[in-house]
Amino acid sequence: MCGIAGLFRPFGIDVDPIHEMTALLAHRGPDGEQIITVNGPDDRPIAALGARRLAIVDPEAGEQPVWDASRQVLVAFNGEIYNHRRLRQELQAQGVPFQSECDSEVIANLIAQVGLSTAVKRLHGMFAIAVLEPKHQRLTLIRDRMGVKPLYWTQTPDQTLVWASEVRALLSHPQVTSTPHQAALQSLLLFEYIPTPWTAWMGVHKLEPGCHLVFDLQGLKSNRWWTPPVPVSGKGGSLLRWSESLAAALQVATHQRMEADVDVGYLLSGGLDSSSIAAIAAHRSPRPIHTFSMAVDSPGFDESSAARDMANHIGAVHHESRMGPEDLLRVLPQIGQHMGEPLADSSLIPTWLLMKSVRDAGLKCVLSGDGADESLAGYPTYSAHQLANLATPFRQPLTTLSRRLPTQFEGVSRDYMIRRFTDGLGRPWPRRHQVWMGAWLPEELLDLDASIWQPVDTHAHQAQSTDVVSKAMYLDQRLYLSDGVLVKVDRASMAHGVEVRSPFLDHTITELCASMPIGLKLKMGQTKRVLRAAMKDAIPQTILQRKKKGFGAPIGPWLRGPCAHLLEGLSDSITDLVSPETMKRTIQEHQNGVRDHRRRLWTAIVLREWRKHHTP
Repeated sequence: MCGIAGLFRPFGIDVDPIHEMTALLAHRGPDGEQIITVNGPDDRPIAALGARRLAIVDPEAGEQPVWDASRQVLVAFNGEIYNHRRLRQELQAQGVPFQSECDSEVIANLIAQVGLSTAVKRLHGMFAIAVLEPKHQRLTLIRDRMGVKPLYWTQTPDQTLVWASEVRALLSHPQVTSTPHQAALQSLLLFEYIPTPWTAWMGVHKLEPGCHLVFDLQGLKSNRWWTPPVPVSGKGGSLLRWSESLAAALQVATHQRMEADVDVGYLLSGGLDSSSIAAIAAHRSPRPIHTFSMAVDSPGFDESSAARDMANHIGAVHHESRMGPEDLLRVLPQIGQHMGEPLADSSLIPTWLLMKSVRDAGLKCVLSGDGADESLAGYPTYSAHQLANLATPFRQPLTTLSRRLPTQFEGVSRDYMIRRFTDGLGRPWPRRHQVWMGAWLPEELLDLDASIWQPVDTHAHQAQSTDVVSKAMYLDQRLYLSDGVLVKVDRASMAHGVEVRSPFLDHTITELCASMPIGLKLKMGQTKRVLRAAMKDAIPQTILQRKKKGFGAPIGPWLRGPCAHLLEGLSDSITDLVSPETMKRTIQEHQNGVRDHRRRLWTAIVLREWRKHHTP
């Protein structure tokens, strides 16, 4: 695992900025730094590739960037290739020599042997890769299928291609301008994240998952090398057979991710997904595994007892940390300064603290349960879509009724879900889904840019052939998972020099789940049916039957209590996006207990904090 950065222009570059860019990624790779500069035919530098290394595989001899054996291909790589040992054996059988046991050297030699387009399809893992082929004066940027590892890019006025694992490193280049992207900031308030390919900055882009960007003498072009599968419709199929297939695939994916040259830990929330991974790992491990969880000092949000029960069930060595309101106040400025672009998922706070506890325990690699909900219909919004058409004619009386419900602030309350449900009724399904998953409503923002829906509509169109629940799952995989959940996990973990591996994000599991009839995932309100069936002999019934709670922070009650001062001056902080009158009313309703506006207020707080550190 690493942080990478680089510069490329076939007609020559200024190499000086690469040093600052690479230095700004030190937290992603505290175990080593290397920069390689490559000259063109006229002996002028045309490329500079830098990497900061977090040593997980072959800690002693895995430096990068790395050349292939023939020195035709130079690779800088962030991520892990889980089938690298098998690929190495195949290459060695063809006579290719190796200097290390590291997966980055396998990538370089594989590309040199079979070509880039064939090589990338053979890689199983999470990755962001920069591939330089000096002979062809060509640079290619590649991002993994699911978007686990980030990669930002832009071009300077002289057409130099600049890229980095984090936007802060990219913005340090003196020719990269930092003009805020207003529509992207509106999307943050609506969705709580900024959708790919946008970033918070004009002209700075996120490379889309499953795509590669090629820059050579002919110019710049982007292509898709992996097409995400659209989940199928249908309610038939054998639950037993599909659950057996899922169990087998999950065993393989987990076992691959357990292989490392350092100790590996496991994130455990007490929910079905993380418990599944921990149970498989505990069964395969020759000694007790180490699990990590976060206890939250607020009723309705704390899952620590379930995590402890699961850890005891599998005989794990369990590590539990606690989070209180004082931790939120302490960590918020750190995150605001660290994040190159804002993310308003409140679970970033406990995730940040959890990753610190992993690092403090001496570990730098953990497995998680991320990715199951979006492939196996784990969110309550999916059931809501099944009710939406029936409920739409009754939108007005349902809205009136929802306003009479008493407001609860403990956890994700029923009244909050009902109000959000009625807010989405009457809208096209993609808008409805984004409203249910997001914070502010479109009509609450000032001068809403119509282009804000472009990323949403693009993915919605690709899924038009299937049922509405499968459409919503596909949309979540492409947006909420990639641009929200995985950004949260990557930034929080890498800020502490920790690598997170997620078996549910293995593309073979994504493809398997997409081929399952929807009735095996969601039926009569029961979510993730096939996963529950697959894990019935490994997980206690109390956990198999638990309702989804989610890994969040008690922002709502804390903004009415120990963190209420965060609301001071908020109505005047983002007046270009939300009117002061709307913000004042939102704050007052929340403080008076009339409505739970935690998500609206938190997005505004996050945006204000981000602007303090990153805008003039």
